[in-house]
Amino acid sequence: MSRRIRVGICAWADPALIESGAFYPRKSMSAEARLRHYASVFDVVEVNSSYYAIPDIRNTQRWVERTPPGFVFHVKAYALMTGHHPRAETVPADLTALLPRAPGRTRRGEIDATSFSPEALDRAFALFRTAVGPIAEAGKLGYVLFQFAPWVHFAADRLEYLASLPARLPGFTIAIEFRHRSWLPDHVDDTLRALSDARLAHVIVDAPSGGAAIPRVTTVTAPTAVFRLHGRNAAGWLRQLRGEEPSVREKYDYLYSEDELRALLPEIEAVSGETEDVFISFNNNNRDYPVKNALMMKRLLGQPTASESTPLDLFT
Repeated sequence: MSRRIRVGICAWADPALIESGAFYPRKSMSAEARLRHYASVFDVVEVNSSYYAIPDIRNTQRWVERTPPGFVFHVKAYALMTGHHPRAETVPADLTALLPRAPGRTRRGEIDATSFSPEALDRAFALFRTAVGPIAEAGKLGYVLFQFAPWVHFAADRLEYLASLPARLPGFTIAIEFRHRSWLPDHVDDTLRALSDARLAHVIVDAPSGGAAIPRVTTVTAPTAVFRLHGRNAAGWLRQLRGEEPSVREKYDYLYSEDELRALLPEIEAVSGETEDVFISFNNNNRDYPVKNALMMKRLLGQPTASESTPLDLFT
């Protein structure tokens, strides 16, 4: 089972991970040294920065050059592509030129997503494809993650948008994570059918349960299966639901126990039997929690974890 399962974390340059001082040899390291160190321990990572801004192609080329053969990058889709409101300073010039003279703004000053025309959205996809191109061409692209905004509800036009994604990103593996219950569980059958029809991978989410949380639905909809583990910090998630805007560290401040991860193994094994590839990405981004849990999961799966460059306290 474990040979087709890859385990990694989200955001190898997460500030909390760097500041913890528990994973990287030094807090002050070059971007190249940090990525090379990460790739000496894990063979897969999820790029989070691409959500905030479409990456510079020179950076994606460097990522390819700085990682060994077989390393895999998952890339998070740009905010506008998932119904989020992008920050004005990160909107590419090509898209800014297509905005109305006075675009709508959110209370935080972001450009309202509804201000972008279909032409601008198409242009965003084209720019994103170009940026990710070097990773795909090197055979190092895992999935492109579409983590939809919490206000993106189940609707006919949203189903049409899902169906359009394979043509917008031809040849890419696409994974979909919903954050509104109108998808799961309210329209679970229609939602999973739409994903299966388009061969889009359903992201199996582990997060705090109850309330407005999306349930963990272990269903395969594509040759690739994705587990994203956000931690189970209910208080942090409730703060966001109340509109308090907790920081990433406050929301994801959770360290899984070994028993909690072991309890997921039957689901992972079942999914592994139905797919070609399984990716497990830890997004409990506070301190060195994602690294500790990713190493713990690799051990539970019977995968090697030891590395001469890895601090020994991570294995205790």
